[in-house]
Amino acid sequence: MSKKHLLTFIGGIVAFAFALLPFWTVSAWGPERTTYTVESPAPYATFNSITDNPAVGDERNFVRIGEIGSGGVYRDEIEIVPGKEYEVYIYYHNNAAANTNSAGYGMATNTKLSSAYPTVLNAGERGMVSGIISWSYVTPEDPDNAKTGKVWDEAYVTTNTDGVVLRYKTGTAIIHNSGQADGSVLPTALFTESGTPIGYNKLTGTLPGCAEYSGYVTYTLVAEKVDVSLDKQVSLDGETWNKNINVKPGDYVTYNVKFKNTGNTNLTNVIFKDIHDEGLSLRSGSTLIFDVNNVDGMKIDDIIDLSGYNVGNVAPGALVQVIYQVKVTEDISYCGKTLTNAISAKFNSTEEKTDEATVTVICEEQTEPTPNPEKNCKTNPEMPECQELPKTGPLEIFMAIIIIAGIGGGGYYLYRTRKTLNKVESIAKGDDIPKGETPKTPEQ
Repeated sequence: MSKKHLLTFIGGIVAFAFALLPFWTVSAWGPERTTYTVESPAPYATFNSITDNPAVGDERNFVRIGEIGSGGVYRDEIEIVPGKEYEVYIYYHNNAAANTNSAGYGMATNTKLSSAYPTVLNAGERGMVSGIISWSYVTPEDPDNAKTGKVWDEAYVTTNTDGVVLRYKTGTAIIHNSGQADGSVLPTALFTESGTPIGYNKLTGTLPGCAEYSGYVTYTLVAEKVDVSLDKQVSLDGETWNKNINVKPGDYVTYNVKFKNTGNTNLTNVIFKDIHDEGLSLRSGSTLIFDVNNVDGMKIDDIIDLSGYNVGNVAPGALVQVIYQVKVTEDISYCGKTLTNAISAKFNSTEEKTDEATVTVICEEQTEPTPNPEKNCKTNPEMPECQELPKTGPLEIFMAIIIIAGIGGGGYYLYRTRKTLNKVESIAKGDDIPKGETPKTPEQ
């Protein structure tokens, strides 16, 4: 391998960018392996093990990242800012000497590249962008038995903002070399554990040794901010909304949920789920979804408190509203209790936000009726109904019997002579009754 070959392709592309980085910035590469130099290349196919590459320095540090628009400067670590785009750079080089290719020892087969990056990054976290090169090869000492090799390296990303999403920009994973495969777009298998084949003229995984067959892969990551607002309120009349209201047993209350994507990234698979305390139950057929596709509301099945409801993707700035009713239990044992109804909004598979509203069950107190002071005999003993009734003696009892009998007889005794009536009245008054004598009835 000659310096001329090395600098012809690589020097004009990345020498400036990589020369800005000293050797001590080498990131977490691996594994520990035999290293080589430009003057003393490897006797068989091996990757990224030359330590004095004039363009890139130590090839073990082969994954770097830079902000697009920064002049092509790539670094081992960079701070991510939402709204900007970043380019990942992965260098590959089969370090075998050129004269080993014809013998077969310098030829790498089944060469694949794999890469990974963090999808969500929060403030204070340090995310890893990785590159893994794997291949098959034979050695002069054992030409009949193929071996496998693997090398890897990492660059790092940080941020000062919570909820930053890194998203691959579709179609930007491109291989760059001096062969016919130059400019080819790599499939998304690049971001799988098994990786995707790379090559010189074709992406078949075959790469000869020497700098003229080296190259690099770039792809773009878009930094986006995940931010949502979620608000849940409750109402009895559908007009006045609060975080808590007083209710009676058996009342129906309405919940109003507003979910807005306030970030600059598309939210995927947004799922709403209602979680409520015992004593509350979803009113069948009451759940409505309002969004850009359903401005008049769409009625959904009664699943929001079971499996939840997936509204799909929510674009930046979009609002989704969910309205549904819940019945308060009629069980008076809940009187005085505060019952919570929460809403969960899950999105992007792992993200979740919740909010809640509450109702307090108020029951009417059962009290003894208050006595009317005007009819209180203790405070108004002079009232007629408070006067002590005359005590009844034998005569009074006897006359009561006579009067009742007369009424029961349809006036028969009143039809009798005036004398008899006068006697009854006289007896009723207690006149002319000797003491100790039993009064007689009119018939006696």
